Amino acid sequence: MMFSNHIDTLVKTEVESVTARRIILDQLEGGRKTGTELRESIRKNMMAEAVQAGMKDVKPDDFRVTDPKLYFNTKHLEDLGIIVSRKDSQQRIFELHPRAIQSARRALGISRPGALITSIAQPEETRPLILWFAQEMTFNFKSLRLVVQQERFIKGVSKNIDRYVPEGTTKKWQTTWHELAVNVAGYDDGGKRGNLMATYAHIEKIILEVLPEYEPIVNLSTGPSVILVALCLIAMQYSLTAIYIQRPEGERTAITHIVPGEGMI
Repeated sequence: MMFSNHIDTLVKTEVESVTARRIILDQLEGGRKTGTELRESIRKNMMAEAVQAGMKDVKPDDFRVTDPKLYFNTKHLEDLGIIVSRKDSQQRIFELHPRAIQSARRALGISRPGALITSIAQPEETRPLILWFAQEMTFNFKSLRLVVQQERFIKGVSKNIDRYVPEGTTKKWQTTWHELAVNVAGYDDGGKRGNLMATYAHIEKIILEVLPEYEPIVNLSTGPSVILVALCLIAMQYSLTAIYIQRPEGERTAITHIVPGEGMI
């Protein structure tokens, strides 16, 4: 399976080719900004570059970022679908398009704590997943989101994962269960198919919730078919890294990474 690297290529090109656009994307990775804030960040960078170039007596008033210059660069990024903006009173507010956030982070070399978005089809799959998760150190996971068919986990199934965490584990994370109704995710054991796009919409809400603080990593190893297909679509649409855990237990865990723009590694 291959991911489209279109947005990754676009963002990387803008970051590497135009300094003002790199600064804009770097600022917006930290959250929404006004045009005034973006102009000031570009201006400060211009001053810093002048000092590094050996310019003497650098005066702030000698460096200006005009409205046309800011508009030219932000409009270009908006036309590419990398950023979005809206008018708020007398200011225009800019932010990264959610589907470009991970691409911007990769291009800028920005890392965030990981959030694993995963599923399990049966309660007995919880133990090997948690044993692997508790010991996995590659992604710096700080959040675990479990998306499951509600019908399979609703009747007397314990969701207390602490009993599966190995003694002596110092890793800390937050676990959140997301139970999708039978008319959404279906029910494999009951032969109920579910609704792919409704499942996608529910998982998309999870992605949008974790994106500002975390790097979402999608696990395609386990889970009901409808949820797995939705996870795959989400990974492609939001340019997310996906993983496939070939051996979840023991010291010789094997993981296939599917990274946008790089393929399988």
